[in-house]
Amino acid sequence: MPDAVGFICHPRVDIGHARLREARERLESRGYRVWTHCATSDEKPGVLHGELDGTKLLVSFGGDGTLLWTAQQAATAHVPLLGVNAGRLGFLTEVQFDNVAAALDRWAGGDFVLQPRPLLEAQVMGKPQRFFALNDAVVHKGEVLNLIRLDVTIDDDPAGRFDADGAVVSTPTGSTAYALSLGGPIVRPDARVLIFLPLNPHSLFNRAVVLPHDARVSIRLPEGSGLLSCDGQVSTPLEAGAEVQVALGRGAVELVRFDQKRNFFELLRQKLRWGQPLTDAGA
Repeated sequence: MPDAVGFICHPRVDIGHARLREARERLESRGYRVWTHCATSDEKPGVLHGELDGTKLLVSFGGDGTLLWTAQQAATAHVPLLGVNAGRLGFLTEVQFDNVAAALDRWAGGDFVLQPRPLLEAQVMGKPQRFFALNDAVVHKGEVLNLIRLDVTIDDDPAGRFDADGAVVSTPTGSTAYALSLGGPIVRPDARVLIFLPLNPHSLFNRAVVLPHDARVSIRLPEGSGLLSCDGQVSTPLEAGAEVQVALGRGAVELVRFDQKRNFFELLRQKLRWGQPLTDAGA
């Protein structure tokens, strides 16, 4: 069976679009088999297990949410990932939708580098299943209106008790996502750190804490129930007394990059208007 490339599309992306047909035809002319899957948020990691045999690249067509979904699939199978922005922000994506055929030509010709991004690994203590996240793992109250109480331990040291909507553990990759909207720091992707933030705590003091990369964060629900979500997808419900342990795992997602000298601060300016003056000079 020939080597394959998988196209993972947001449901709103037209899989018959001329740009996708062109990209498929160019890959097939080079001998690759191309398969397509329309991703939905309720599908769990492993849903692509049968398709990933012989797959050399996954290409996500959508925004950052589609890339995060695809990253969870790619990580377990050790398949590189190329993000194509067919959405709005596309902070994590590498190329624009109109340029996908040319980008895949470069990939097929070996003109690219792989950038590893570490993954969080979250586990509910006493249960065997492990969950992975490129951006963040969040313990939260779900649709309940009341606050939930969280006992947080970092490296076996009690770190605090919070009455809050939840708590977030973020990678450097996720520092510009949910963590940023909560007032967390912007962290360069190559930094070896974790970020912990309480989610809307009932407190006059709310600051993120930056931790070393080998830190272990434990979040316990002494009373009341909640949910564990990884990269915005509900992973598992939590009962009263549940404890979630979050740390960097040994795995990583390899993102396809074409610009080895990509300027992170230029990306911040383009996507988030970071460091931009409020008005043009002389205005």
